[in-house]
Amino acid sequence: MRHITLLGCTFLIALSGCSQSTRHHEQESTDLTLAIAHINDHHSNLAAKQQISLRIAGEFTDVEVGGFPRVATKMARLQQRHPDLLKLHAGDAITGDLYYSLFQGDADAHLMREICFDAFTIGNHEFDDGDAHLAGFIRNLQDEQCQTPVLSANVRPEVGTPLAPNHDWELFQPYVIHDIAGHQVAIIGLTIAQKTRQSSQPLPSTNFLDELETARYYIDKLQQQGIGKIVLLTHYGYVNDILLAQRLPGVDVIVGGDSHSLLGDFAQVGLTADGDYPTMVTNLDGAPVCIVQGKDYAQVVGELVVHFRGDEVERCDGRPHLLVGNNFNRNGELLTGAERAKVLDYISGSDVLSLVEPEPKLQQLLESYSTRIDELSAQRIAYIPERLCRMDPGEAREESCGHASQSDLHYVVSKAFLNQSRHADIALQNAGGVRTDLPAGELSIAQVYQLLPFSNTLIHLQMHGHEIKQVLEDAIEYSITPGASAGGYPHGAGIRFTVDMTRPVNQRVSALEVQRNGSWQPLQMDESYIVVTNSFIASGQDGWATFGKVMASDRYQDTYINYAQAFIDFAREQKVLSRPDPSLHSTQRITQP
Repeated sequence: MRHITLLGCTFLIALSGCSQSTRHHEQESTDLTLAIAHINDHHSNLAAKQQISLRIAGEFTDVEVGGFPRVATKMARLQQRHPDLLKLHAGDAITGDLYYSLFQGDADAHLMREICFDAFTIGNHEFDDGDAHLAGFIRNLQDEQCQTPVLSANVRPEVGTPLAPNHDWELFQPYVIHDIAGHQVAIIGLTIAQKTRQSSQPLPSTNFLDELETARYYIDKLQQQGIGKIVLLTHYGYVNDILLAQRLPGVDVIVGGDSHSLLGDFAQVGLTADGDYPTMVTNLDGAPVCIVQGKDYAQVVGELVVHFRGDEVERCDGRPHLLVGNNFNRNGELLTGAERAKVLDYISGSDVLSLVEPEPKLQQLLESYSTRIDELSAQRIAYIPERLCRMDPGEAREESCGHASQSDLHYVVSKAFLNQSRHADIALQNAGGVRTDLPAGELSIAQVYQLLPFSNTLIHLQMHGHEIKQVLEDAIEYSITPGASAGGYPHGAGIRFTVDMTRPVNQRVSALEVQRNGSWQPLQMDESYIVVTNSFIASGQDGWATFGKVMASDRYQDTYINYAQAFIDFAREQKVLSRPDPSLHSTQRITQP
């Protein structure tokens, strides 16, 4: 048995079937060594990533990495090394892969229950399908064997709505207190506020409080209870976590997510890291704070060991574990014999690579979900002669993406929406809504659901030309606002324009043209146009505020066409999806500051 406390109420939770963890309740001593295993941002990527290239034993080698069954194996191993291990997940468990598109979080919750995290903080993408869907996901994380504490101190739903049907803190809590070797360790959850409010779909009545002020409030509250060992489990981003730690008293550890940051010395295997593992800063009291994050997509399990002297951190150590399989390829050939032995020897001595076999029970469970995905993957709908790349403005273009200066794939997606709309003059799409590249070759339905993984429909908006210009200005401003999202940047089809980022707000877009009857014409500010877009940004999310105003004025129609299905139908009709002529790109020229 182990003890956890939620909002001052202590519960005994049986661990049988959840993990092999035990907590030792001996008399409290002065010092504590706290071990934490953590992941973040797995985004429904439950299966292993096939054949990524790592520099192993001096040569680039293709190897399978990650997957939830490997996460389970690694955490079980760490549990053996650290009997009082805390297993933490820093948010964005769902959306982003076919396992979500098809199973709407059920597969994620099922595998997460098998690992049984000691705390899970709510990420912004947990709100992608609204409060009611998140409420169902939270309930799905609980069963007789595993009661995962779900946390977020700065998310406050209105009582009577799905996340608080009867009273405050009904489905999730601001913090949890774990008793570890006689020491009370508090874990406070935080969710990135502005990004969630603007880039997901929470109810308007759900409030997102300031991250710094909320953390300060709960740290003070816990210190008043005599609890001095405090962990923040944040979905707030690596840079934000560093700033947060420096501005707060009393915080000891931040286990983070949201920015998908790779921390540690990965240069040895050919990967670029964002910082040290752990990253050490000083809090407002002048005491050390250990900050960690574990990249994304169930590829890395972080192992953090915190050495406390009293209630203050003395030092932190540990390492990130990039989970790799045991088959290795170079130039398309499987390594055997001495070459394979050399790779295995390198991995065994690596500080960042861990050879891990999938946990059999979770692998079998995953395969039960994978069967349907495999069936869907077999359906081929179009041919792509050359790779179609998604690109952000100003981003360096890979050679295999061709020579155009803007994103081919965003145009193709927007063109699909425009064609399937049948009535629209212009299609507009946010950068972040297109999630992957499309490789050359046969296109499958499964790839489309990876490309467009959310539950959006196509929306028609009746807009004047000046409103179209304004929504582009809105989206561009949001895409460069600190703490917001570059995914708000606008792309489209049937429209093109010039962007000058050196100009003031609302003066960055010029040379606006729309395509009508095969020719380009200036956008008329007072003329009416029909714009087709996805339901997410149509409601004003991701910085597209003017769209939200148009919907509020009732100048819209929901087509109820699923946007991924619209792309599938377009691809089937076209049969071949080729790179567009650069003259069709929406951003014709961009001037960076």
